[in-house]
Amino acid sequence: MDFSDLDYISSAGLRVLISTQKKLKPDDIPFVIINVNDTVGGIFRISGFDKILKIE
Repeated sequence: MDFSDLDYISSAGLRVLISTQKKLKPDDIPFVIINVNDTVGGIFRISGFDKILKIE
């Protein structure tokens, strides 16, 4: 998932990402987030989602 144009993500958006990852995992479909800016990356770090999601 390319976040090049994403400036902010809300808690609802974070829930969608976790839900998506949970749905893809049983079928071994990779879910990778790329091109995260500093603002969104900070939200991932504060929320701990950087430990749960694969972010490159």
